[in-house]
Amino acid sequence: MSADAPLAWKIFLANAAVILAVLSGVLVMLTFASRGTADAALARGLEQTRRHVATLLDQRERTLEGSALVFAQNPTFRALVLEQSPADLQDQATEAVQRTGADWVQITDHQGVRLAKSDEPTAPRIPLAGSALIASALAGEVSAGFGASNDSLLFQTVAVPIIGTTQVSGVLMATLAIDSAFGVAVKDATGSDIIFYVIDTANTTRTSAATLPVEPDMRAFVQQAVETATIADDTVIPPRTELEVGARHFVAQTQLLRSAGGDALGGFALLRSRDAELAPFTRLRRWILTAGILGLGLAFPLSYVVAHRITRPVLQLVDATKRIASGDYSRDVVVQSTDEVGTLADAVHSLQIELREKQSLVDFLITSQELAKQTRDPVRMASGMASGGPGMLVPGWVLGGRYTIGNVLGEGGTGVIYKAVDNELGEVIAIKALRPGLVAQDPTALERLKSEIRLARRLSHRNVVRIHDFGEVDGLHFITMELVTGTSLTQLIQRQGPIPVAGTLSIARQLCRALQAAHEQGIIHRDIKPHNLMLQPDGVLKVMDFGVARLVRRASAGLTQVGMVVGTPEYMAPEQLLDEDVDVRADLYATGVVLYECLTGRRPVESESVVTLIAKLLAEDPAPPTAINPDVPDELSAIVMRLLARDRNQRPPTAVVLHEMLSRVEA
Repeated sequence: MSADAPLAWKIFLANAAVILAVLSGVLVMLTFASRGTADAALARGLEQTRRHVATLLDQRERTLEGSALVFAQNPTFRALVLEQSPADLQDQATEAVQRTGADWVQITDHQGVRLAKSDEPTAPRIPLAGSALIASALAGEVSAGFGASNDSLLFQTVAVPIIGTTQVSGVLMATLAIDSAFGVAVKDATGSDIIFYVIDTANTTRTSAATLPVEPDMRAFVQQAVETATIADDTVIPPRTELEVGARHFVAQTQLLRSAGGDALGGFALLRSRDAELAPFTRLRRWILTAGILGLGLAFPLSYVVAHRITRPVLQLVDATKRIASGDYSRDVVVQSTDEVGTLADAVHSLQIELREKQSLVDFLITSQELAKQTRDPVRMASGMASGGPGMLVPGWVLGGRYTIGNVLGEGGTGVIYKAVDNELGEVIAIKALRPGLVAQDPTALERLKSEIRLARRLSHRNVVRIHDFGEVDGLHFITMELVTGTSLTQLIQRQGPIPVAGTLSIARQLCRALQAAHEQGIIHRDIKPHNLMLQPDGVLKVMDFGVARLVRRASAGLTQVGMVVGTPEYMAPEQLLDEDVDVRADLYATGVVLYECLTGRRPVESESVVTLIAKLLAEDPAPPTAINPDVPDELSAIVMRLLARDRNQRPPTAVVLHEMLSRVEA
């Protein structure tokens, strides 16, 4: 047997060998037992399939319900529902489809009148409160059920209330179609064919989706099953029925699906082929009669060889996963296999590497925190005690009647970040206040701040700081955002110097994933630097400050003055310094500078004069990291130098490619 054979094929051969060995001693009884065994297998297969379908439908419902609840709780979304702006609500419906994974979404007001429908922008505003699904949601309850459309489409739907401060503001209804793809997934998992049907107003069944051609005999069976079903008692499992279609024999079973109001509006029929179930017995009898003792003699060693080749790497993986679960990442996962087990082993090995690197980073952070306690870290003290300056906020103020201002968390060129409490929601957040002088000195500052809100709201990623809202009080503009506790990369490097290679790789991979999420949305950060990278105590990296980000293809007129560069010179790509058009590779250049600083404790190019600094950046090649820190692997040093290439065509083209390059480096 080839070592490249799929694992499923190996398991099948091993089982077949065992069956042949057992059946050789009961050949006479096989003819009498085969039908009973087939009946039991068919019954078991149908029951397993019925449970599998119920489980899949329940999982889809819970997933759809959970994502719909999350979307409905968004304060901005609730505000738009109250405003009832058709264009905004249509955009929200489209976004809800993307966020929930639904096929289409409807939004109603507090009276159940439809305000928007994602797949039908011109849908009329009609009352939907007569639906039990919508009525339950208007009463504040989450409801779910099945529905039918045009007598041919069967779907799952959930409705969640959009709850304002005191009452239900409307309903978000999300729907997933039950289509042929769902049926194929059921068949692939269970081996049973499935027919989904809709019951029309005349109590006639119409096929919605199927995994095999639906012939007249099958339609008649489904129709008869619906007519004789016990509508009032779903707890009774419907009986199985023998079904003949031409020369083929099936065992079939039906199940009703109900709306939120309890009406039977469709269902599904499960079919398993009796001929296919009996085929192995027929083949086995023929094989035993012709192969005889020779076949039995070969079955035993074959079973042993196949079982040994399957179980050995699996047991190795079991041992490796136990060690990883106990926190031991020291021993590498080594499994010599080129099939699916080998693929799984590679995935476990990658997970082990990332966990080991993150643990190294966490240990480094713990050491840094202990050092900070001993030395009373001046960086942290300065950040926490900084003054907002004239016209800024003062701890203890209540901003806009809602946010109680706390201590200063940090300052930048565009504003000051404060810790605050949202008194309305009872949450601790961060507030970034734009410096008042910038609005007068730079008319585009306010537009850049608004751009930050619009762009950052499009990002939802574990490694990106979440933005909440934008506001203005007495001429002071501010944004509210997620409060991130931890240490900035700047503080960590200033306090500890170079970061271990494993910790640097963990930072690099998380930064790549954050940039990938931003770049996929058409967003370039333009100011990646250690000051904007926050490390939480658990080693999770958070990318902050999208205030100078821009859309990739958006013209800069009105947002950036001619000859004005946006970013921090020490971390800017040459094309950005020269005020040329930039793309995602500008962020990758800045990533290279950050990694260089993590590995060596200093930037690639340093100068006291900005003019001299820019001249050096455009003309000099820095020393490779490995020349400064011999502990840096040559492969990682080469990646950093490639990121720092002045010609952007020599840099990795995307964050995805960079992540793949980093995945091949081990500390």
